[in-house]
Parts: sequence; structure tokens; C-alpha cells
Amino acid sequence: MVDLTYAVVKASAKKGKLLTDQNFVEVAGARDLRDFAGRVKERYPNLGAMIDPSLREIEDQLRGNFTAEVDEFSKAAPELSQLFELLKRELEEVRAVSLVKWQLGLIPWSAEMGPKEPGRGEERSIANSRDFAQEADNAKMVFQRYGVPGLIEVVFERGRILKMLGAVSRLRGGAAEGLRNYMRLKVDFFNAIVILRGIRNGVDRKALEEITIPEGGSLSRAALRDMLKAADVAAGLGCLASSGVFKAASLRELERGYGERLSRIATRTYYGGYIDIGAIVGYLELKLREIRILIRIANAIARGIDPKRVAQDLVY
Repeated sequence: MVDLTYAVVKASAKKGKLLTDQNFVEVAGARDLRDFAGRVKERYPNLGAMIDPSLREIEDQLRGNFTAEVDEFSKAAPELSQLFELLKRELEEVRAVSLVKWQLGLIPWSAEMGPKEPGRGEERSIANSRDFAQEADNAKMVFQRYGVPGLIEVVFERGRILKMLGAVSRLRGGAAEGLRNYMRLKVDFFNAIVILRGIRNGVDRKALEEITIPEGGSLSRAALRDMLKAADVAAGLGCLASSGVFKAASLRELERGYGERLSRIATRTYYGGYIDIGAIVGYLELKLREIRILIRIANAIARGIDPKRVAQDLVY
């Protein structure tokens, strides 16, 4: 068993090595994936050792790095094992989402999804790996009712957040309240962004109501109903501002603001729980943000998107 005090001190040291926003901007300027790997090799040596990495190889290395760290800290705080598994799940569900879309005939098979296309009868077991069965079934039902491919990712995210809420609600000790505050804001962020993006894209309001999370956040059911009735994004932002939870002039400002708040709460949990498990969870949440941004940057570079746009749109 790894000593908890040692693990907390180690998390503290690792936090100081996380990439800064300026680092992300520099990485986003990479000419190609090989250049991308070279720019992060100090933080991720395995990437730097690759001669001509593919997008899947880069994603696998980044996800593997995070998984290894989570498993290491799980030994020090076994009471958080369920929450730790859910943190890993956020990166792992990306391929499960792609598999569901492939099953529905929305996208062709790609190398990022696996080395070869599954044969008949194999699809369900693959899509349901890592206990994604419930999310996969729910996502298919939501798509069949409303015909909106973008809701598939939302259903998976909703399922993960609900499980995280359950895991955090069972925690006790000094870091527990900080983690519950983090989850409240996470729920608010999910609900507001899902509703406002849905309004912008003309998604059926019944679909948006079905996939929001009515409990666990700071937004009341009445505030959520008002947002769902809003005529457009501007009106929805007005409802959100009236709730007292957040005020923003645009959807992008709202996204940036929530991202910054989530990061600050994770940081406060980290520092406030220096002698508790909050230090570890806070670090892993910040590390997860780093991995997500790097994967998004790598995907954008692989698709030939202007690096300046990558930095502007993905780094916040």
C-alpha cells in the first residue's frame, strides 16, 4: 500500500509541472503531429520518442499516461477508487461514442476506433466495454427519438456526471465539501451549455429537457425551465444571469467562464486538501484538463485546422 502522505506530497510536486496556457498556445502552433510530439516531449517523453506518430498513437499515449497516474494514486486512496475510475472514463468514452455512431450508420469505421472493423455480432460487446452499456443504449434511444447525432456525446457525459455525483456524495472528511462544490458547478456547466447549445442548433426542447440533470447543481428546476423556454441564446443567457449563478454576454464567454471556475475550484480543492485526499483529486482533475486539451489540439492539427484557431478555440 502506498503511503497517503507520500502520495499527497507527490501530487503537489506533479501539479507544479502541469502545462500552462502559454504552453498550450505553443503546442497549438505545431506544423504536424511529429512537431506536436516534439513540443510536449519534456512532459511526455514517450511521445517525443515517436518518429512519425499517428493521431491514434498520440491519443493512446496521452490516455495511457493519465490512466497510469490514476492507478498509482488509487493505491494510496482506495476509498476514492470509484471516483478515480470515473475520471479515467471521461477519456475512454470517446471511442465508445464513436462506436455507437458507427453502429447507427452515422460515421464510417476509422483507424482511431480500432485496428479493424468488427465482424457481425461483435459490435455490442465492443461498444459496451468499460461498462458503457447503459449509456450506449440510452444514447441510441435518444438519437432514434430526436435524430440529433450531437446528443450521443451528451448522453454519455450525463451518465458519467451522475455516477460522479453518487461517488462524491458518499465521501466524508475535509475534502468532501470541496469536491461537492466542484460537482455542483460541473452540473451547472453541463446543464447551461447543453441547453444553450441546443437552442442555438435548433434541437427539440423536449430532448434538452430529457438530458439535463435536474438535481445536484445550483440552478433550480424553475431556472432550468426558464432557460428551456428561452426564444434564443441571448434570452437563455438572460435567464441564467437572472438566476444569479453566472452572467455572460455570449455562449463562448459562458464556456470560458465556467472552465475557469472549474479550474479554480479544482485548484482550491488541491491546496485546501493538502493533507487530505482533496490534494490528489484536485491534481487529477487539473491533469485531466491538460490531457483533454492536448487531445483536442492533436485532433485539430491532424485535420489541418489553422493553429491560431486551435489556440483561440481550444485553450481556455
